[in-house]
Amino acid sequence: QDAMTQQGESRWSLYHSRISFALNSKILSPMQVIDAALRRYQASEQSPDNPVDLAQIEGFIRQILGWREYVRAVYWANMPSYAERNALDAQRDLPDYFWTGNTKMACMKQAIDQSLNYAYAHHIQRLMVTGNFAMLAGIDPTQMDQWYLGIYIDAIEWVEMPNTRGMSQFADGGLIATKPYAASGSYINKMSDYCKDCHYKVKERFTEQACPFNSLYWHFMQRHADKFSRNPRTAMAYRSWDKMDDEVKKALLSRAEYYLQNIESL
Repeated sequence: QDAMTQQGESRWSLYHSRISFALNSKILSPMQVIDAALRRYQASEQSPDNPVDLAQIEGFIRQILGWREYVRAVYWANMPSYAERNALDAQRDLPDYFWTGNTKMACMKQAIDQSLNYAYAHHIQRLMVTGNFAMLAGIDPTQMDQWYLGIYIDAIEWVEMPNTRGMSQFADGGLIATKPYAASGSYINKMSDYCKDCHYKVKERFTEQACPFNSLYWHFMQRHADKFSRNPRTAMAYRSWDKMDDEVKKALLSRAEYYLQNIESL
């Protein structure tokens, strides 16, 4: 589910079902989808040549029966004030390349281009590429909400807002997620083939061609150390930071500041 690639005709959706629009617009009902998935799993038990693992069917159904219903409940229980939450006080404007795809960051270009072309990106692209970048850069969550609503065919507000403002941007202060989904370029490199042809170098941290995600990650963690340094799910990152040489820390933060000041040209 978390793989990403720029290869092949199905690179924009990979192994994802592509039924989110039909579900969210009520063309399909959740029970229709769950029943069909269960029938397919039960049939596979009688067909060893065409198996469906228990973990596969469980993960698919859990997204519909569990996460999707939970997100709907969060929305209705917390609106209208949920739409104004900005726990990290993110105020930066959304860069223009979110609307054009004109960026030198290969992962962002792939995710944005396909979003513009297909009105779709799978969840890991939304969470760990465009969403991750926006959170690290401190983009205004209201502008991110507007972007997701304007770009994606499946973005109905009740499902979009908790996933964007909550899960992706941590703007709800942890109501949806127990930690911010922040990551450096190494995660994107591990889960995709985006980095190999990128203008930026994923293994460099603070040189002129260093991957922006690397320094922005540490800048984000330092900006919000008061919120996350005691969080058990993020505390290890702060221990790693404490072990770094002071000159390395300074170089990382300086590179991040440069990228933030020149965010439109990344």
